[in-house]
Amino acid sequence: MNFLRAEDQRLVPWKNGCGVTREVAVYSDKGMGPEFLWRVSIAIVNKDGPFSIFEGVDRTIAVMHGDGIILHSGGNSVSLTPTSEPHAFKGELPVEASVMESQTTDLNVMSRRECFDHSMERLVLKNTVAIDGEADETLIVFNGPMSAKLPAGLFSARQFDAITGIGRGSRVYLFPEGESEVFVIRVSAKPLSR
Repeated sequence: MNFLRAEDQRLVPWKNGCGVTREVAVYSDKGMGPEFLWRVSIAIVNKDGPFSIFEGVDRTIAVMHGDGIILHSGGNSVSLTPTSEPHAFKGELPVEASVMESQTTDLNVMSRRECFDHSMERLVLKNTVAIDGEADETLIVFNGPMSAKLPAGLFSARQFDAITGIGRGSRVYLFPEGESEVFVIRVSAKPLSR
């Protein structure tokens, strides 16, 4: 289990070269190819443009900061704001993003469909909660100030900080300062890929 500050997250160029993302966590296996098998990242979107294409990848996105974005794909549009629930879509679909007013910071989860399933849950907390490791990998991404109790001690979390590597049977306690928000991400290998 690891507490990761936002400033320590690795900067990686977007696949389409139109921006950069901060990697919260990434899992790969050289025996299965050069690209990731799953990845959690935070990106700043400050102009309209296309999303990168990822064949065979399931994606989920949520807005953490800013006015939001509108995703256009196949004649349909979806508006995402900081109060929207996470939105899932297939990575091979052509998606154009329009930024609402100012730049937007979004949280992205991607997993190879043939190998992994993932979920993202947005929680608005007012009281102490326990987050259990209920998947092969559970991660917490903070969108506001709170304290987090890990086996290694008590940490003071800020926006965009994260806890990674929460395995099955592990537990993290969160103590929000007033009302605060976190995103809980769970990733599990599909039975055939174990």
